Amino acid sequence: MYFTGFACTSCDATYGPKEDLLLCPKCSNLLEATYNLDAMKRELDRDALRRRSGGVWAWQDFLPIVDADAIVSLGEGGTPMLRCDRLARLVGVRELWVKSDAANPTGSLKDRSITVSATKAVEFGYHVLSCDSTGNKASSVAAYAARAGLASVVFCPEDTPVPKVMQSLFFGAKVIRVRGHYAQINAMYRRLIHSGRLKWYDCGTDNPYRYEGKKTYAYEIARDLSWQLPDRVIHPANGGMSIAKAWKGFRELHRLGWIDRLPKMSGVQAAACDPIVRSWLARDSTVAPIEKNPTVAGALAGADPGMLGARALDAIYNSGGAMVGVEDPEIFEAMKLLALEGLFIEPSGAVPIAGLRRLVAGGQVDPGERVVCVVTGSGFKDSDRIAEQVEIPIDVVEGYQAMLAAAEQVG
Repeated sequence: MYFTGFACTSCDATYGPKEDLLLCPKCSNLLEATYNLDAMKRELDRDALRRRSGGVWAWQDFLPIVDADAIVSLGEGGTPMLRCDRLARLVGVRELWVKSDAANPTGSLKDRSITVSATKAVEFGYHVLSCDSTGNKASSVAAYAARAGLASVVFCPEDTPVPKVMQSLFFGAKVIRVRGHYAQINAMYRRLIHSGRLKWYDCGTDNPYRYEGKKTYAYEIARDLSWQLPDRVIHPANGGMSIAKAWKGFRELHRLGWIDRLPKMSGVQAAACDPIVRSWLARDSTVAPIEKNPTVAGALAGADPGMLGARALDAIYNSGGAMVGVEDPEIFEAMKLLALEGLFIEPSGAVPIAGLRRLVAGGQVDPGERVVCVVTGSGFKDSDRIAEQVEIPIDVVEGYQAMLAAAEQVG
């Protein structure tokens, strides 16, 4: 085991690897998992790791677990990396790869992190997993709780897409719908968890174990590109922790000497709810809450990213990346462009393509760049929004001759 514990990102307090923690007990700031990278450099071989089967857990040496027998997995990670030359031409870059986390077991990126938090819940002896969520995290928590034989409780906004609510319910979760937007619900949920009145394992915003699963983006991208890093990685941003943790993963690989360069980390938000974009444009180091406005990208509608947003900004500044906001019509167009490559992606997951187009048009991305866009959720997760963009045929044919006549009209 190379996991050595946690360090506070604010007061530098350190904690051991077996402690059940959320925020720093001393100052209530975020905790960062630490590893013995010197030992890893001596003992691990990147090509041997590359040959390991499995997804997220092929990288268990890089993850904060103590007991490998406690691992709760549904086969997450190892998601497709697709070279998309047609899409590259349409958005205006030399080379474009799309990493589709829609292929995860519950259809979204959340499985990468929830597999880790469910594993820690088993290690620590909990019986209930819980979270607040705009939908995808709730589905994932419910699925991994079921896999582990645990109960689950999830808190969602009342306007959470029905397919995400149904998925959570089908896996056996207790779904509590709450009136208000996500930032308000998140604040109430965190107060509930930190009250000490519930013996639930929090898979939400403050869990430092859970977020380590997001690093595996970096490992998979590097491996799938034969350790030749892209110029830029673009990811959707709600709180922004996926950007921060992928950046951590790339830096770990760089310190091990497994890669010789680092990518520019870039993020995309819906223009209607873009607190991190506003801070980046102002060159601020923190993210202030904003008024939430409606957007088709509901999973990104976090009006107050708080400490997580500051971590994302740090990754973007230090990597030379960018943040950009995109309008709803651009998001729908990005979904249609991804469909040209055979990818069915929900609005919140498709924003990297819209953001890349805007960054190229604005001169912030060089057309000669090699880019990886991470798309994060299946279109089935928000199918009502997609149904608005297509026209279901009204006419129904009957019999072979009618089928033949209809086929001949197509040509």
